[in-house]
Amino acid sequence: MKKEQKYIIAFSIVIFTFAVAKYFVPAGHLPMAFYMFELLSISGILLLIFYTNRMFGRLRKKIKEKNSEIESLTKNIEQLKQELFEKNSFMLNEPVRNVFEDIDNLFVNLPPFAEKNKFCNKVLSILGDNCEIIIGLFFVYNKQSQNFSVEGNYGIQKDEPVTPFNIGEGLHGEALNEREVVVLEEVPEEYFSGFSGLGEAKPKYIYILPLADENTTTGVIELASFKPLHIKEHWEKINNKLLELIIEQK
Repeated sequence: MKKEQKYIIAFSIVIFTFAVAKYFVPAGHLPMAFYMFELLSISGILLLIFYTNRMFGRLRKKIKEKNSEIESLTKNIEQLKQELFEKNSFMLNEPVRNVFEDIDNLFVNLPPFAEKNKFCNKVLSILGDNCEIIIGLFFVYNKQSQNFSVEGNYGIQKDEPVTPFNIGEGLHGEALNEREVVVLEEVPEEYFSGFSGLGEAKPKYIYILPLADENTTTGVIELASFKPLHIKEHWEKINNKLLELIIEQK
């Protein structure tokens, strides 16, 4: 409220008080001054109504302007959401380039398999650079614990707990036992709940890839992605190449 409006209100209150006071004075004893005050009080009240209406008019105008701004921002947000949805749809439907045309050149200069951690991390790094994966795990048989435990990881903290498995146990064990690639297209919400580094970014596709042939069971590679990797069609070549390198380096 502006300063002059405060003065008008105060003046109107004073004049109105004098106008009401005449009703407490016996008739015939009212001086002319009371009638002048009554006239002034009516004028003051009219001024008060005028400025109050003007003040509320300005307030309504500001509210209308703010509502227009909110409506404009809402439209911009909806437009940005639509653009983001279209971009995400394009990324999910975008065909993945065939990075497995030349397997021999894809897996070059790998560390010796004796250095299992370096070997596994390098394989996952190559797959991560050439395929759009968010998580990679490389399970290798551990003679001491007599189970398959993680020797390499990609996209998660090194100290994240990952449960080992044996042949036939769970999806990993079954994939290794059957020598068959397992693809999950409906990933349970709790599947990666143990990986704190992921936050809200949950994968849409899980690939469990057994690294084995008729005579050898080396391990399992697990990959997670937001979109199809089409690695299943090429896994036989990749599997044979990695086993060849592992046997050569032993």
